[in-house]
This record gives sequence, structure tokens and C-alpha cells, in this order.
Amino acid sequence: MSDYTIDLHAGNAAPAQVALIGGKGAGLRSLTAAGFQVPRGFVITTNAYREVVDAAGLTGMDPERLRAEILRIAIPPEIADEILAGHAALAAESVAVRSSATAEDLAGASFAGQYDSYLSIPDGEGVLDAVRRCWASLWTPRAVDYRAQNHPADDQLAMAVVVQTMVPAESAGVLFTADPVSGRRDRMVLESVAGLGEALVSGTATGEHLSIDKTTLSITGQGGPGAAVVRELADLGVRAEQAFGGAQDLEWAYADGRCWLLQARPLTALPDEPPADARRGSPLRRLHRGRKSDQQPKPSPFAITADHLPQPPYPMDLALFVRPALKASLDAARSAGLRLPPLDEVLVEIDDGVVQIRPPRFRLGRHAVRGLPTAVPRLVRLLRTSTADWRARSDEIFMPLARRRDGDDLTGLTDQQLLDQVNELFATAGRLAPSRFGAIPAGVAADLLVGLLLRPMVGSARAEVLHVDLMADIDCVTTRANAELDRLAENVREDPQLRAAYEQSEPAHVAQRLAAFASGQLLLERLDAYLADYGYRELAILTVGQPSLRERPEVVHGLIKGLIGLEGAASTDRDGRAHRAQAELSARTGPAATILRPALRKAVEVARDGVAFREDSDYRLAMVPAIARRLLLELGGRMVRRGAFDDPSDIAFLTPAELGLPPDQVRRLVERRSRARSAALDGYSIIPVELLGGADKGLVSGTPASPGSYVGTVRVVHDESEFATLQAGEVLVCPYTNPVWTPLFALAGAVVVDSGGAASHAAIVAREYGIPAVMGTGNATTRLTDGQRVLVDADHGTVTAVAPATANREPAATSGRA
Repeated sequence: MSDYTIDLHAGNAAPAQVALIGGKGAGLRSLTAAGFQVPRGFVITTNAYREVVDAAGLTGMDPERLRAEILRIAIPPEIADEILAGHAALAAESVAVRSSATAEDLAGASFAGQYDSYLSIPDGEGVLDAVRRCWASLWTPRAVDYRAQNHPADDQLAMAVVVQTMVPAESAGVLFTADPVSGRRDRMVLESVAGLGEALVSGTATGEHLSIDKTTLSITGQGGPGAAVVRELADLGVRAEQAFGGAQDLEWAYADGRCWLLQARPLTALPDEPPADARRGSPLRRLHRGRKSDQQPKPSPFAITADHLPQPPYPMDLALFVRPALKASLDAARSAGLRLPPLDEVLVEIDDGVVQIRPPRFRLGRHAVRGLPTAVPRLVRLLRTSTADWRARSDEIFMPLARRRDGDDLTGLTDQQLLDQVNELFATAGRLAPSRFGAIPAGVAADLLVGLLLRPMVGSARAEVLHVDLMADIDCVTTRANAELDRLAENVREDPQLRAAYEQSEPAHVAQRLAAFASGQLLLERLDAYLADYGYRELAILTVGQPSLRERPEVVHGLIKGLIGLEGAASTDRDGRAHRAQAELSARTGPAATILRPALRKAVEVARDGVAFREDSDYRLAMVPAIARRLLLELGGRMVRRGAFDDPSDIAFLTPAELGLPPDQVRRLVERRSRARSAALDGYSIIPVELLGGADKGLVSGTPASPGSYVGTVRVVHDESEFATLQAGEVLVCPYTNPVWTPLFALAGAVVVDSGGAASHAAIVAREYGIPAVMGTGNATTRLTDGQRVLVDADHGTVTAVAPATANREPAATSGRA
């Protein structure tokens, strides 16, 4: 090949060649020269980039304009022909086109994720387009910002591009030949996902996490690509260290019975080796032990309440269902002889109209034995409730009432009649609720039994996969609602006029646009039918004080708008998973399969019915506050006209007993409680957080990704639209990260992420910026709130609450940025 392209397998890459083929290209050529298995490919040299940029007169432009011009530029024929010839010589079904900048994969700065790569490119024209995009990624705002932090001079920069045969990976990931968090050189850390590894390194997937002892090759952790593959990768890691000197960061893929190396670079920002007496296990290993340790507080049996009431219930909620339900539970426990505090010591008012539940300790009273003859038969009857019995009873006494109350003409009813109907709804649901909880345990127990029966039949690893598949495709209100939403989105996708209405309008304005043409009107009718069937679900809190989905059709328009962008995304892959899993089990032979198969079939049937029952019954009970809200809004509208308050929904700040108060007194009461509720929203939990279980003080835990600790205030950033909200020194809490997010790391004092692991771009960049990072928490964005003061302990992967800062106390940090 000529000055424009170089074969990846053509000899070693001397350090001087980094200027010609970039960091990634040089790393790959070094791997091939050392005898490692690397996919076939070639590098488009920096000569091609410089010649194209110089010939077009782009040198010296500002980065934003330079990037835009590169994307539009025509690659000269002599360069394009050579690229196409190299691509044709690979004779591959598809290729990967990967950026290889001269400032990349350096010992002091990895530039992880700063430049773009493109996978599964099928043809030559696609390769040329991807090459332009790789060149242009040298000048994206995130790359320019990253370089500003690491000080490479822009006039020395150039971009080479690697083109390689795609590996049909069965699994892929990253291998660190030293522990990047603890600094231990005697251990390696492996992260892997099924299929391509892009989701792992981008941070959108958390992946399996293993720790490997270099001496014994013993493995800590579960999952991954299998012990044989892990040991082969560990051997490759040791060889790579010997070949290149120092700890390495290796990307790998496993396909066709072989391990392929896709990238090698020095492991940057590696902490100092810990002293020998501190090596009781890496932070990763300590974390795995800690999650199973008895030191972790056990979750409260009341914790499920926090899922339904993530915000304070309104006073009307308290009166209509929270207080009655809690009182009934306590009374039932007392009847069995348990000693319990009074209701007001369990349901505690922490502000005007704002309450928390303080779960009591259950203690046996002197007369507990006397209560057993009554309590035990009652409990047995409750647990003997079948899902079919509950559905039949619900169909008989609840659904007709709910439909009737939802369709009544309310204008002719008196205030008391409206309130009577509300009470009737909650009383009827209250009679059904206990037996619902009695019908649930059978399904839960059956689901546990499915897992136990599968292991001796198929082995532990396969059992986990089949268990998930056997519980797929369950017919229930949730799957039916999602399927109908998919059909609505497909309708929009196939109609150019409908699609334009969604793509060109915000969700709040879509309905107005649809009403202007025939197919749009038909879609609105279908949407009305959808909301009539599935619109009773609460959006944030089970309450009469806030609208349900049926009052917010713009939310559904927003969902449809998102779904139409998934064109070509196969949702049908999930269809038939349960059937395929059952077929696989039916084909199994051997004594274990023969003996256990009948019991497994029955357990699967009961478990699937249990899941469907939980969804369907929960939705039916959620209808109650939605329908009651309709009645209360009618009453609230009347009170607005009497001058009691300004919004009909403000009736939720009252209890039924307060509805007859004078209007001026009602107004003061509503205003006071409204202020109290608004003040309580920040960091509220219906159960005190220290009683919810999990990490210390009920916050979050995850995978240590960048060492150190930091105390600061939380800033939850959900997506790119909220980037500007992050202030210097705040703890960045986000659902995921990708390279677009990395400029925020220059501002953040620490990073906490729902997804990702120690191999993600976010983790690598956090280590280079010297800020603590905890990845893969799963729930940080829901458990942490803006302004909340926390300690991020990234050595142990935990986030805990701390007392508010005083006037003369500053954020404390023990990280590279301290």
C-alpha cells in the first residue's frame, strides 16, 4: 500500500509511526507484530487527512466550522480509490471504521470515547462516509474540550482511520491488566457483555464484572463469557504486559472459538500500588461481599409503599385510603396478639398535612397465644384466595361500580352525593384489597420454585436465561397497553402526514395538528379508545390530587413520538420467547428433566398467572383514585365558584370533614398546606430513608469506577437538555453517560451513574480527571435529589447522606482534585 494506506499486519509500529497511523493504529500494529490475534484491516494514514484538509484550504479554521466543512468535503479520487481498494481486499461482509488520532491512547491521556467509530459498515461508499465522519470527530466540542484539559497543541493534530473486518462477537468487553480502582497490580479486572462491546465501553450497559488473580487465575464474581474464555483472556493480558511493559487496557471480542484483541493502550490514571497489609481484596471484591453482608440493613416490609408514594400523599389521600388501610393493617396485627403503638405514632405528621410512615416494631403481647385460634384460620383463608376467585369477585362487585361512577352525569348530584360516591368507591376497593394480597404469595412462591427446578435440569448459567424467557410474553394489562401503543406508533410511521405531525410538533401540540386532517382524526379516536382502556394509571403518585394518564394525552403523544423513531428496531424478538424456552425444556432428556418437568410446567403456569394477576389487579385498584378524582374535581369546581380556592384540584389539600368550612378559612388552609407540600418534595420519602434498607442511610451503591471520596450537593441531570444546570463542584448524578457528557466532568466534583461499569468511557475519563465515580447503581437518579448533600465513597461504591453544610464548612474531597 502507499502513503495513504498501510496494512495493519505489515510489521511493528515504531513510536514515530503514531504520527502516521495514530494511537489506535499503532497499538493494533504492535499487537499483530507481537503475535496477538487481531482482525484483518488497514489504516488510512494521517497523510490522507492532511492532504484533504490542506487542499480544501481548511487549515486555521475555528473547530466548529472546520468540522462542518470536513463532513461536506469530497475525498480526492486518488485517495478514495486507494481506500476502496483496501476495503475490497478485505472481502468482508461488513467492517468497522474507527478513529485513530495522533492524540489518542497516550500513556497520560487515553482520549477514551472522544473520537467517533462506526460499526457494521456494509459497502465502500459507507466506508468513505464513515472516514469523513471520523476525520470530523477530531473537532467536536467534546474532543476540543478534552484536549484543552490535557494540553496537546491543536497544530500537531491529525486523524488516521482504522478499517477492520467486523468480528461476529458472541461476547465482548474490556480487560484491565491491573485493578484501575485500587491500583493492585496482582489482579486483573474483566468486564463483558453479550454481543458487541460498544454498549459496555459507551456506558449504556453495565455488563458482567469479574476480578482475576494474576498468579492463580482464580476468578471472583459471577457471569461473564465462561471460565475457559476468562482464563484465555487473562493469559493474553499477562502476555500484553510482558510485550509492551506496564498495565494495559485491552478491548476484546470472542467469536468462533477464539479471542480477538481489538485495541491495546496503556492503562491511564492508575493509582499507586496499595500496601500489602491493605490487600484484603480489591474494592470490587469488597463490594460484592458487602452486598451480601449482614451489615447491610434489611429492607423494611413497608418499603413497597415508597414505590407507590414517592411524593407526599395529599390530605384527601390520607383520609380516603392511606389512613384507613394502615389502620386496618394495625388492627389485624393486634387481633393476632401483637403489641403495636397507636396509629398516630405510626403515621406521623412532619409538616402541615405532610406525613411519614414510621414502621413499628412488632412485639408479642401477653395475650398473643389467645389470638391464634382466630388469627390463624383468618390468615389461612386469606392465603387460600385464588387469582381466579379475586378476579371473579372484582368483576362482580367492583368493575360495574367503577364503570357506572365513571360515566355518571355529575351535574345533578349534590355535594354530599358526590362525596358518598367517592367513599363508596374506596370502601369497595378496601374490601377487595386484603384478599388481593392473599392471592399474590402463591405466584411468588411458584416463581422461586421455577428457579430451583431449572438448575438441576439445565445448569445454573442456562437456568437464569431460561427463567427470564419463561416469564416473558405474559398476557396482562401492561403488555396489552404496550402492544397497542406499538400499533399506534406503527400507524403513524406508515402515514407520511401523521408522521410529519409528530416529527414537526411538540407533544402538547400534536392533537391540534392531527385534528386538521382525516387520518389524524381517526388516530385521535384510537387514542381516546386507548386512554379509555389504559388511561387510569397514575403518572407519578397514587393519588386523587394529581392527574392520571387519561388526563394527560400529551404524554402518550410523546411516547408515540419516541417510538416512531425506532424504525427498523425489531420488537418482535421478544415475541415467542416463552414458547421457545418451553420447547427447549420439552426436548431435554435425562433423569432430572424427566422427573422435574411436570412440576416445572405447573410452577411456570402458576408463576405466570401470578405476574399477570399482580399487574391486572394493581391496575384495577389504580382506577379508584382516578375515578374518585373525577368526582372530586366536580366538587372542587363548585368550591372554586364559592371562592374557597382557585383550582378545582386544590380540593386534595382538604379532608372530607373540612369541605364544609367557610371559604376564607378553606383558602388559608389550602395555601398553608400547599406551601408545606412544596417544601417537602425535595428529598421526601414516605418511609424514613434510614429504614428502607440498602446502603448506609438508604441511598445507593454500585461499582467503584474511579477512586476517592467527595462530599457535595447532588445535581440530577437526566439528559442533554439539562447540561446547563450542573454547577462547579456538584455531584453529577445521571442515568447513563456517553462521550457527549464528558465536558461536564471538568465541572463535577464526583460522578454517580445508573448504568455502566469500570470499563465505560465515563469511568476512564473520570479517572483521568481525578474525580471519584460510582457506576451501575441502577437507581441513583430516583433515590438522589437535587441539592441533597452526600458523601460519594468511590473506593467502596457507595453514596450516603451527610448533614447539611454549615457556613464555615467546605466540601471535603480525597481524590486527585482535592
